[in-house]
Amino acid sequence: MTKVADDRPARFVAELRRLERGPLAQLRRGLGGDERGVYWLEGLYTRTGYGAAEPYRKDALQLVAGLYALGPRARQDEGDAAEVEMPPAENADTERGPSIGLLMGRLYLAQDRRPSTEKRFLGLLDTDRDGLNHQMRQAVTLLATGDLTPDWVRLTTDLLYWGDRVRREWAQDFYREISREAKAQAEVPSTASPEDAPPTPTPSSQTGDDADGDTL
Repeated sequence: MTKVADDRPARFVAELRRLERGPLAQLRRGLGGDERGVYWLEGLYTRTGYGAAEPYRKDALQLVAGLYALGPRARQDEGDAAEVEMPPAENADTERGPSIGLLMGRLYLAQDRRPSTEKRFLGLLDTDRDGLNHQMRQAVTLLATGDLTPDWVRLTTDLLYWGDRVRREWAQDFYREISREAKAQAEVPSTASPEDAPPTPTPSSQTGDDADGDTL
């Protein structure tokens, strides 16, 4: 029996991309702890198939919505998002986008392996659902400094099922990205400098007997 892909995360993100300036601002306030003005999220949950979801899953969806509204692209495109088209829903799980772990690995390398970035990432992995709001907000803000944007569909799925499996995948992606760069650097052949090259013999101007050291 063929497994039917869950297209709800892609539908949820498609709805976020249609939001205009006012709702996006409300989501940002909700991310900061002000839950007023986000009552309309229940309608969004219903339209995307999450109307009967458990409260903790709706909390995860609200977190994704707030993080999306926090991003610079959402601020830039406010009011124009309705024109953005999403990929067909049936392709939602065909190619998974990059995880937060992979993106944090890229940022870590771009920052010349800054220890604080790895420490921030490890703190994110250690958090439970109650601490995700703060830790994810810090992570998304940090990624934005490196012009890195989460794959919102992948992030929606990961936060809906936050637990050891997701933590393990993010950790593997983070350190795999670091190892990949180290391996690539090791495979680059070293180029000897001109000073290290052996001297090139200078052709003798002598010929015949002169070449053997005889004199005329």
